[in-house]
Amino acid sequence: MDYRIEVRTDLAACDAAVQLQRETWGDAVTVPSNMLFATVHVGAFLALGLVADDAVGFVYSFYGVKGWRFVHHSHMLAVLPPFRATSLARDLKSVQRDYCLERGLEVVTWTMDPLQSRNARFNLAKLGAYAAEYHEDFYGEMPDKLNAGMPSDRFVMEWPIATDRVDRRLRGEDPIATLADAEREIPFLLKAEGERPGAEGKLDGSHLLVATPWDIDAIKTKDLALARSWREAHRRTLGAALHAGYGAVEYLIDEGRGAYLLVKRPPLVEARPRVEESSR
Repeated sequence: MDYRIEVRTDLAACDAAVQLQRETWGDAVTVPSNMLFATVHVGAFLALGLVADDAVGFVYSFYGVKGWRFVHHSHMLAVLPPFRATSLARDLKSVQRDYCLERGLEVVTWTMDPLQSRNARFNLAKLGAYAAEYHEDFYGEMPDKLNAGMPSDRFVMEWPIATDRVDRRLRGEDPIATLADAEREIPFLLKAEGERPGAEGKLDGSHLLVATPWDIDAIKTKDLALARSWREAHRRTLGAALHAGYGAVEYLIDEGRGAYLLVKRPPLVEARPRVEESSR
């Protein structure tokens, strides 16, 4: 399907983004157009994916500070269902990346539900982002149609946009191992037994695998208690691992299965306090 992407700051574009929010999440968590309009005039970023004059996708981010760095925080990305099998989402993120690089930024952040396997594959494998933080019930209760009934646990994703790795991922040039290849050498911290969370392993070693349900939305529709059991299993394993210094750096797939690849991060070197020389 043919589409174009436009970076916009006008009120009509903000209104279009509100409509896309409603079609994706419903009315419960909508960022209103007046807020979008105000923020894009002080450095926020809004881009629309358009077919003729119809908006079929958008991405929105704003300035923030994380640690010692200025970042853009990508609060929302949505693409309508007929365009989810296209490259529109990747192209929206690529335009966002260019916008941030032109302004001297090197990191874009966002939150992601670790149970959403489709988003995990897109964020980690196709964009080259990674997760180093896991937060339980990050947004509190969310009554929208995608999150209702589930604790809002989230990864905080970091996208190092100035790296060669991200360049290669956006171009689809990096070969990525399959889950079948990885599990021959890497132990599972959490396995799956069909649609259910299975055996849990030891939080030990340089590399670990954490399984996810292949389609959490289908599970939520037929068995919300099972969906919540996945959330609890992820808290005990995935959340514990990230708190212990691991990072989720890949999402591996194989024939209807998916798992995060975790890598132990090296310890941070803490800066020593400066000792002032005494005056003579």
